Amino acid sequence: MPKRSFWVLSKQPKEIGGFGKRPVPAQFKTAEEASKYCRELNLKRGAYHPGYFVEERIGNTPVSAPKKKAEDAGEEE
Repeated sequence: MPKRSFWVLSKQPKEIGGFGKRPVPAQFKTAEEASKYCRELNLKRGAYHPGYFVEERIGNTPVSAPKKKAEDAGEEE
């Protein structure tokens, strides 16, 4: 079974790197650790940087991702 993890990601598209010694994207086991790290990054970000956010994932897919439904393809309303 895939494990649940929390990722701190950038709102800036395709940003990969670090802010000083803080890597982005970063993976955490608990939501509290991820939100603390995200808060620290947002406090130190530049004036024109859009910011950072926390995303919960199970395996490689985000929790908010749409789920595939095979039954919906055959139904008509």
